[in-house]
This record gives sequence, C-alpha cells and structure tokens, in this order.
Amino acid sequence: MTGFSSRVRRLVRTRAGSGWAGDACCEACGTWLGERGGQIQHRLARGRGGSKDPVVASAANAALLCGTAFTGCHGDCEARHTPRAKEMEKRGFVIRHGVGPEFDPRFVKVILFGGVVRWLGEDGRYSEDPPGEVAA
Repeated sequence: MTGFSSRVRRLVRTRAGSGWAGDACCEACGTWLGERGGQIQHRLARGRGGSKDPVVASAANAALLCGTAFTGCHGDCEARHTPRAKEMEKRGFVIRHGVGPEFDPRFVKVILFGGVVRWLGEDGRYSEDPPGEVAA
C-alpha cells in the first residue's frame, strides 16, 4: 500500500500514461509500466506515523516510478544520501521537509524523462507553467 487513495493512484497512472493508464511509463526514466507496473513514490515523505496534510496525500506529491524501494528509479529515491538520491532530488522526485514553497510538492517542478519540465497538480495533471501564488 502506497498511502495514496485509489483515486490518486488512478490519476497518477493515467497522467503517466498520457491519458491512458495502460500506457503508463516511469515518470523518471520512461520505462513502460502499463496498468500495474511500478510503484507510486511520495515525493515529500509522509514521515513516521503518516501525515494529515492533504497535499502529502495528493497527486501533486505522487510520482509513478519503476522498481521497488530497493531497485530502479524508486530505489534511487529511497537510497538516502547517495549520488543517485541527490540526482532524483535535483529532478524533483525527492523533496526534503521544511517550510516554504520549495518544500511544497505543488511548487516543486519535476524533470521528467527526456528532460521535460512539469509541475504536478493535485488534480493529477501535468502543468507546463508553475502554479500561481503560494497558499497562505
């Protein structure tokens, strides 16, 4: 279980499949995953005991990645303090905890496979433009 609702998981897989879950690919490397492959990564970790912040449980904080917590792009995100994890952080697939928009998944861009820059919306869509202003 990823901690995301079935609705969010469906939105993310559909986003990663350019509108069809059956075409879903790893958002970091482009590996084809289809309707059931890969795992959904929390870009900003829930922390021990989970999180009550609705943004943490939203599609803006979710990335469909190949592998497991130990392999593939998902493993790269989980390999804390390694060059692989640092690269995934630079690409927006890992977000550190803190205060301010640079720690809010809605305002942290991702660099998808092929070098495409997008922002991930809570509605499960990609955006080519950064979101407006920071919510108070």
